[in-house]
Amino acid sequence: MKARVLELAAGGMLIVAWLLAARAIATLPPLIPTHFGLDGRPDAHGSSATLWLLPAIMTAVYLLVSVNQFIPPRRLNLPVRITDRNRDGVMVLTRELLLAVKVCAMLTVLAVEWACIDASTRGALGPLFSVAIYAPVALLIGVIVYYTMRMRAV
Repeated sequence: MKARVLELAAGGMLIVAWLLAARAIATLPPLIPTHFGLDGRPDAHGSSATLWLLPAIMTAVYLLVSVNQFIPPRRLNLPVRITDRNRDGVMVLTRELLLAVKVCAMLTVLAVEWACIDASTRGALGPLFSVAIYAPVALLIGVIVYYTMRMRAV
């Protein structure tokens, strides 16, 4: 059940990213900010078509993590030693971990896409940009620590 919810969340965010880009491209100016300085103001601009790169990157990450879910845990670099006794439990936790990482990655890139679109109309990054970026990264770190602790307990 948890795996299905996480997979639906990741897939849903991927679809939202493509729809958001498709909707925004028509209304964006020809040049949009593509990089920002520490003050939140754009210091590089590019074609509005570069916005398509973010959903494309999300798709690549989604597919890469999806493929990794099928690699046997003994072939992955895990924080625990795989034994006959813990193999099944670690396998389940590894798949859940990869799904949670996928969700965090989708959330992070979706936040960047939203910020780029918002900055294109605002002229600078919005005041919530830091929260929108740091929250998924903090969540990712928490997920990794949580699953590492659970794997060690198996």
